[in-house]
Amino acid sequence: MDDPEISPAAPPVLVLGASSLVGPYLLDRLAARGRTGTCAGRRPPPGGTMAAPGFPWLRLDVADPAGWAAEPGAAVLSLMPMWLLPPLLPRLAGAAQIVALGSTSVLAKSGSADPEERAVAQRLAEAESGIAAFCARAGIPWTILRPTLIHDGLRDANVTAIARFVLRFGFFPVGMPARGLRQPIHADDVAGALVAALGNGLVAGRSIDLPGGETLTYREMVRRIFVALDRPVRIVPLPAGLLARGISVARRVTGVAYSPALFARMNQDLAFDGGDAARLLGYAAQPFRPRFSASPPDSAAR
Repeated sequence: MDDPEISPAAPPVLVLGASSLVGPYLLDRLAARGRTGTCAGRRPPPGGTMAAPGFPWLRLDVADPAGWAAEPGAAVLSLMPMWLLPPLLPRLAGAAQIVALGSTSVLAKSGSADPEERAVAQRLAEAESGIAAFCARAGIPWTILRPTLIHDGLRDANVTAIARFVLRFGFFPVGMPARGLRQPIHADDVAGALVAALGNGLVAGRSIDLPGGETLTYREMVRRIFVALDRPVRIVPLPAGLLARGISVARRVTGVAYSPALFARMNQDLAFDGGDAARLLGYAAQPFRPRFSASPPDSAAR
């Protein structure tokens, strides 16, 4: 996906939640395009106050922003958990555009057997509605991008968490037969879609799904992780109910608060149509070829 051309009058960019998985890739793309602006968040970048060339860091607690308000005319890119954004919207009333990163979980988990997952889906849906309503009143163009299963090979709670388990035990258990469809998306592809949304009138007032570049079964996704780690493929299919009772082991090893519904969902199709993203954003995600950081996944900071 090619980044759009930037006009000389391009507005400054405010990045909220730049310490997320997508943040470093987004800042690299913005800096490469000559964009400048501010990164706001609670955790400053290591080693200084500059998150990327042209992007100084502003310490901001979104739950208590005090007297802070966004620079008028800024283009806002929010990578925060979506439900944190609506309370902050009055501070963004002068924005030229708001693009928020959501999740296809708003759809995929709405009918989950786990009440906590249903609550997450509800929070996402309420946040989407709140953003749309506020921006309509304020006259601000808005866009919500919903990626599927994001991975970065270092910190993500999906692909890298599986790799961490494989490195620890040499096998990976799946809820048999693990044929539910998945579309893993690399964090850099998400960043490319965010950049393509900047100043793009075609995406105003839209929620757009961002699937990965390839649709594959859960089992095949796990197999490719073994291959990327250069480990013998040892996938152990077991009844989902049995695996759910051992969920605490997966939580301890990966550091991820997995839901007991995880194993049953391995047989649920979570595939989404990327037609709007391709047509409106020029979006073309890479196929799933996991690459892990030079830091081993089992020692990656979370």
